[in-house]
Amino acid sequence: MLTKFGKLVRKYRIDAHMKLGEMALSVGVSPAFLSSAENGKKNPSAELVDKIADVLGLNGEAAEELHLASAASRSEYRINVAEKDEFAKETAAMFARSIESSNLSREQAEKIMKILNSK
Repeated sequence: MLTKFGKLVRKYRIDAHMKLGEMALSVGVSPAFLSSAENGKKNPSAELVDKIADVLGLNGEAAEELHLASAASRSEYRINVAEKDEFAKETAAMFARSIESSNLSREQAEKIMKILNSK
């Protein structure tokens, strides 16, 4: 799933007629890492975002937008439940809703962590 950062990088990269491998080489990362960053599986450092902005010729507002999108992407977590049963899917969804709505207390979160760490 593309994050806002991934969408921006991909758009700017395609607009610049640059292939993923070319950009990866230009910024000093592997194509696999850059692809993972575009797809939200890896979080690029601020230094890498600077290099990407430089390679793409972004400055000012566009570079700042890329940095903000990168920061927002670092605060997101994704899990793939496609191969899980319905109970696991509902459990994950309920947990996510509890966190997003701030209905999960610190005490409840600590109990869940204890359960998860005991496996």
